[in-house]
Amino acid sequence: MNNLKFLVVDLPEDVSKAVIYGDFDKALKLIDLYMARNIPQVLKDRLDFEKDRIRRFKEDYTYTFDEALALAQENIKNFSKKELEYIKDARYADWIYIDGEIKFHNRFLENAIKVHPTLKERLISPEKNTPDILDEVIEDIIQNGETKYFIHVKTGLKLNSKYKRKGEKIRVYLPIPRNAQQIKNIRIINTSHEPKFISPVNYPQRTIYFEEIVNEKDEFTVEYSYENHIKYNDISADKVSENQPTFYTEEWLPHIRFTPFLVELTKTIVGDEKNPLLKARKIYNYITQNVQYSYVRQYAAITNIPEYAAYNLKGDCGVQALLFITLCRIAGIPARWQSGLVVNPYNIGCHDWAEFYIEPFGWIFADLSFGGSALRRGNKKRWNFYFGNLDPFRMVANSEFQYDFYPEKKFLRQDPYDNQTGEMEYLDRPIFQNEYEIIQEIIEVEKI
Repeated sequence: MNNLKFLVVDLPEDVSKAVIYGDFDKALKLIDLYMARNIPQVLKDRLDFEKDRIRRFKEDYTYTFDEALALAQENIKNFSKKELEYIKDARYADWIYIDGEIKFHNRFLENAIKVHPTLKERLISPEKNTPDILDEVIEDIIQNGETKYFIHVKTGLKLNSKYKRKGEKIRVYLPIPRNAQQIKNIRIINTSHEPKFISPVNYPQRTIYFEEIVNEKDEFTVEYSYENHIKYNDISADKVSENQPTFYTEEWLPHIRFTPFLVELTKTIVGDEKNPLLKARKIYNYITQNVQYSYVRQYAAITNIPEYAAYNLKGDCGVQALLFITLCRIAGIPARWQSGLVVNPYNIGCHDWAEFYIEPFGWIFADLSFGGSALRRGNKKRWNFYFGNLDPFRMVANSEFQYDFYPEKKFLRQDPYDNQTGEMEYLDRPIFQNEYEIIQEIIEVEKI
């Protein structure tokens, strides 16, 4: 179910034009016509997937221009139509056409306030600022060489009552911590139901799996603890070994793809540099300096995530991380995915970042979105830290991008590439993201 190599295949021209214009009804009719023709299975798979992309577009892009303007004016002092045009064109607000009309992403305003340099200061109801402890923690790591935290959380999914089909079997996959260089002493403390299966601690996308008959108890949760042990990586180019490994330098279709555009971009960024650490730093610098942070459509609605980031110069944490991984691999530098949650004493949420390998340092970290955010604020110390290092507030559930669950899902996943919040399905259909609520609760975060 999770083999999506057919995404390298283009759509027929008329289908593509209808999708770009946002004439989704026409696109769906054309797809049905093509499916009845004598075409290869790979194109049928691509067209069938396009139907699902259209469903996701409709979920994600919900505000007309006038609705977006009204929402912005309700929240930001003296916000004008001209400003909405500006944030749209300046990549602060994501949009597409639907039936030839501009439709904004349902998180466009949240993103603009987060990234734009002055909108936050004009909020009619200012957000409550949570303490930013990262500079203090980063300084502690640099000065002492390491730090350790004990983290205890509860996560899960809750079915919306409208989609609760009592008496029917439901299959639930929740992400849980896996072994990683910084993750130790994992414990499953409590679960809402008796698990049917728990993935091994080294499984690349680790989950706890429930298989239950739906009744009054519509929450599926897991409570776990782990320790995050972070050591400071004091890296320098003059210590880099002459011989470097070649693992994790291959393509992984459909997204980690060495397209002509990405190969040329890598050459432009790296130039004549031979030292792999300096190559990686150049790639990190390019992304953090040029790719603007942006909430984007669901990943399954993007057919080539690294190219999407590179062409549009925008993307969220995972989009930026996958661009870094792909460009590193093109440059011959081993790189791989890491993702799960950020859990600190004040916040919990989903996040993606990258690891890359340089001998003799081994696997070291790159967090493009945290680094880019620091650079936007003029915090160069934090920007430099997130090339090679990571803070201790992470839960690692995934070490590979686009990896099958075990046991496998019957239907296409809500996120076919990553798993940070969990997935559910009935025996006859998938359960979509608007049909459940995400549970993420911090119980304890303490320095050891």
